[in-house]
Amino acid sequence: MRITNSTIMRGFDRNLNRTGKLKNDSMSRIMGNRSFFRASESPLDAAKALNIRKSLYYTAQYTDNLKTADKFYTEAETSLLAVSEKLQEVRETLVAACNTGTKSIDEYNIYAQQLETFAEQLCQIFNTDTAGRAIFGGCSDDGQPFRIEYDENGSPTTVTYHGVPVNALDNCNSFPYSSVVLADIGLGLNVDQESHYIDPQTGLRISFNGAEVTGCGSDGGVADINMESVLPGKEYSIDVYCNNVRKTVIFKGGADNAETVKNLNDALNKEFKKSKLTFEVTEQGRITGKSKESGEEFSVSVINSRDAENNLSFDNNYGYSNRFRVNLDQLTEGKEYTLNVSVGNDTQSIKFTAGADETANIEAIQNALDEAFGKDDDGNSLVNVADDGAITAEGKTVKLTAGATGDDDEAPAFERLKSFSNNYIQLTLDAAKALRNGDVDYANACIDRVVKSNENLLVEIANLGCNEDFISFSLDRMVTRDYNLKDRQDELEACDLEAETTRLKTYTAMYNACLQLATEVVPQSIFNFMR
Repeated sequence: MRITNSTIMRGFDRNLNRTGKLKNDSMSRIMGNRSFFRASESPLDAAKALNIRKSLYYTAQYTDNLKTADKFYTEAETSLLAVSEKLQEVRETLVAACNTGTKSIDEYNIYAQQLETFAEQLCQIFNTDTAGRAIFGGCSDDGQPFRIEYDENGSPTTVTYHGVPVNALDNCNSFPYSSVVLADIGLGLNVDQESHYIDPQTGLRISFNGAEVTGCGSDGGVADINMESVLPGKEYSIDVYCNNVRKTVIFKGGADNAETVKNLNDALNKEFKKSKLTFEVTEQGRITGKSKESGEEFSVSVINSRDAENNLSFDNNYGYSNRFRVNLDQLTEGKEYTLNVSVGNDTQSIKFTAGADETANIEAIQNALDEAFGKDDDGNSLVNVADDGAITAEGKTVKLTAGATGDDDEAPAFERLKSFSNNYIQLTLDAAKALRNGDVDYANACIDRVVKSNENLLVEIANLGCNEDFISFSLDRMVTRDYNLKDRQDELEACDLEAETTRLKTYTAMYNACLQLATEVVPQSIFNFMR
């Protein structure tokens, strides 16, 4: 059988192209350092290599998360170190103010001004933000989680965290935005299928609850609403906090004070019914709360709701309050007592004789107050004494001082109602207020609490240092993991350069041999004879 030239040419061309492709593929593997370019060339190795690449991707993500977390922790530690130094200055100022020796009220005002400045600086430190959100703002992006509220005279009074007074709640996790933000650092995130929350042990926390760091709650306090600020027919919305429970209470102002009290009392008890808390509102606007089951009394705090169109005027009597009370249990039956009572700018000296029990003492004090300050047109007392001996006047500040005494009478034991905040920013403001009133004893009692707060702060700084060590360890672990994965990737995907170079030489020799045989296979054309 005769083999035609076209058949010989097709065979030669096919073999030449195949040899050239083998040569070019070998060169590409050497240049790209890859043993294969398609998964079909090595399916098993390709599947393993894809898993390795997936692990490398996650390793890079974990590394980025760790670096971000390291910035948060470094910034937090720096802030807390600055706070520790500021608390030391607070302590030194209090010690200087409370040092033995009589000082003028102007000197106390200077110390108080320094303390108020320190409190504002502490808030600024805790409002430090990084990466667009406050470090100590929990899971919120609010740039200023801590704020200081001022009274009508421009004096700082209350520290709030996300709009809630720091003294209002004893549980730091009850404040808004207290959820923990976790970063995935390769520990294997575990999500609860029912609650859909991540197990905090499987991630790294990158948020800090400011209420937890600065402290929250107080050992006492009640809320007073200025009933004169309530207008008839107007609807009011307030946020009420009691025993770590927050409710928004809506009520209407009544035609008179009694109807307003009833409306507010009914609204409070309705909203807190499921929480097993009961409330009582006095005619003076004082709100008290207690447990329905045990009768235990709880602190109450009130703030204007964000959705409220009409705002109320109220006072949360936490910390260093403006309330005074007579110690009823220290009165001796039949003894006459003299007391100076200042209601606003009006100061009157009252005398009363102690009775046989507390009820008789309250009646005697009330009669003396009515005689000194009188009653309104409806026959209601302008100045009242409560069951606990506290003397109040609606819408006015009451102050008690010892009256001039004779041979047969003496000044009764009385005290300013006060409690101590667990939050050292609020405690600083309360100490400043005490100094402005010349109450050195209260300011002096704040010193030990500031020292204790600083000690707790140092523990928190040490915890941050431990977490930073863990981050450093995890970063080293990620570097080692990345190295091992890339080494495994090279084993699966990288070519054997020595063997591949040998194959390239072989394919090159074969290709050159094919070209040399072309003179014997490819027929000469007329152009070859024209040379």
